[in-house]
Amino acid sequence: MQKQSITAEDYLKSIHELTEYRGYASLIDISKLLGTARQSVYDEINIMLEKHLVRRIERGRYVLTPSGQVDANKFLRKHRIAEILLFRGLSLQWKNLDDQAMGIEHGMTDEIMEKVCQKYGCDRCPHGNPVPDREGNVEQIEDMKMSGAVQGTGYVISRVIFEEHSILEFLNENHIFPGTEIIYTYDGQWSLDGKIVAFPENVSGALRIQMIKRTAETLH
Repeated sequence: MQKQSITAEDYLKSIHELTEYRGYASLIDISKLLGTARQSVYDEINIMLEKHLVRRIERGRYVLTPSGQVDANKFLRKHRIAEILLFRGLSLQWKNLDDQAMGIEHGMTDEIMEKVCQKYGCDRCPHGNPVPDREGNVEQIEDMKMSGAVQGTGYVISRVIFEEHSILEFLNENHIFPGTEIIYTYDGQWSLDGKIVAFPENVSGALRIQMIKRTAETLH
C-alpha cells in the first residue's frame, strides 16, 4: 500500500492503541507503528503536550489526556467505519482491514459514515472494537485480558485491541476472530474446536475475552 502522510489524528490513534495494549505509548513504539523517524514523533509529541492532548507519565512514555482521548475517539470512528465498509461492502480480507482502512479513513465524510451505518450497522468494527459516536463517546465493554483466565473455563474472543499486522496474520491463520469460543486448559494453552493453540505473548496481549455464560437450557 502506498505510504500515506501522517497526521495528528494518526498520532492520537497510535497513542490510544499502544496505551490499550501496554498501558502507555513510547516514542520508539509510536515511531515503529507509524513508520516515521523518532525525531518526528518527538516534535509532534511536544506540540500535543502544548495542546494538552497528551501527558507524560515518565520519561519517553505518554498517554492521552481526556480531551486527547475524545479527539482520538472521533478519528477512531472514521477508521472503524472504514473497516466496516471494506469488510462488509467490499469483502476485503479480515487480516488486511486495518492497513487498508488507513488509505481511506481521512476521507470518510459524515454522509459516507451515516450511509455505512444505515446499511451495515456500526455497533462494532470487524475486530470487535466499539465504534465511537459523533461526539467521541464510546461504549465501555466488560471484558478481560487472557492472563486472567481460569483453567477449564470457556471464553469467547471479544475484540482485538492492537491491530498490528503480524497479530492479525496469526489470528487469521488459526481462524480466531471476535466471537470465536476457546477454553483455557493449562499453562498458556487453549483449546479451539479440540485443537490446542498456544498464543504468542504479543498476540495474547492484544486480545480481550469474555466468559461464556451458559443458560440452564444449554447445560441439559
